[in-house]
Amino acid sequence: MSRILVAGGGVAGLVTAIALRHAGFQVAVFEAHPTGADGKGAFLTIMANGLDALRAIDAEHLVLDRSFPSTAVRMRNGHDRPLGELAIPSPDPEHGPRTMRRADLYRALAEEARRRGVEIQHGKRLVGVRHHGTVTAYFDDDTRIGGDLLVGADGVRSTTRTLIDPQAPQPEYTGWNLAMGAVRDVLPASRRDCYYMYFGRRATCGHITAPDGETWWFANVPCGERELAGATPAQLRQRLGDLFAGDQIGTVQAIRTTADDQLTATACYQLPTVPTWSGNGMTLVGDALHVASPSTTQGASMAIEDGVTLAKCLRDEPDLTAALHLYERLRRDRVERVVRTGFRKLGPRVPGPLQRLLRDRAVARRARNPEVDWLHLHHIDWDVSVTG
Repeated sequence: MSRILVAGGGVAGLVTAIALRHAGFQVAVFEAHPTGADGKGAFLTIMANGLDALRAIDAEHLVLDRSFPSTAVRMRNGHDRPLGELAIPSPDPEHGPRTMRRADLYRALAEEARRRGVEIQHGKRLVGVRHHGTVTAYFDDDTRIGGDLLVGADGVRSTTRTLIDPQAPQPEYTGWNLAMGAVRDVLPASRRDCYYMYFGRRATCGHITAPDGETWWFANVPCGERELAGATPAQLRQRLGDLFAGDQIGTVQAIRTTADDQLTATACYQLPTVPTWSGNGMTLVGDALHVASPSTTQGASMAIEDGVTLAKCLRDEPDLTAALHLYERLRRDRVERVVRTGFRKLGPRVPGPLQRLLRDRAVARRARNPEVDWLHLHHIDWDVSVTG
């Protein structure tokens, strides 16, 4: 195998490309959008298992150089009363969870991929594939490109997933949008290595403040799938203000003062299982394969694990079909367990008093009895063959 095509130039696609280059393959990435990630207030946390996977391919510095530690979650109710503090597991203080802007991670990965010899093309939307021993990818600009394998890293609405299996399940809307933003010097009293998570009367939200004083916040907005799609920043700010009216929540102060160009909102989906991972010279990684709830904070980290594990399987197993079967065997149980951990049945949009009481008690129990070591302390050893 000499040339691998990657459809999708987000975190999953770029990490997969870097890992494949680390394993000695020629790689080309094709991204549908004309440019990379924007500079809005979207951020993410790379957990210890994500850092571990990056360390396996000598890429951990791409996160460490642009992020700050995020070691715990302080959980409070809508009256600003503590529900408990959850320490996020890590193997040691140097390799624990890190928070950073999504755009900063994207740019760092893209620069590193190019430095390692990955070809990246933008404005190339995958529309079809022909499999004839090798694969030919067809794009919407009437171009076609050949390779030995196509890796679909094309997100929750993956074209590759449908090309592999026309009967593949489609993602289900969760009933809420995730709003995010960033503002500077608003919550100076916040602990700088800790998330604050608030469980309000109508919704949940939270924030973390970086060492330089910039606060990054998020809010789960119960609404219709497209309800916020065309909302102006003023309308989104008003919607959030109404949602948390009457709650005593520190995050609300940050929401109120966030500039228009730092506000963003996106619909959240869930995809419990994908029956067919590979076929016709194609396979999947990241959100194209499994959609982890934002509550697990594992979306990026699991995508990173996917890319590194796939690269190891292709390196160690010369037969392509066998390598892809090995990849699925190593990953399926773990990723589906992560998805189940954050899976939410669609229920009442606004919890009643009894539901809030039961929710707060469940949150407090979780803080007292965390059971997440299997999730965060996963280790990938690059030097050990997966076929041995």
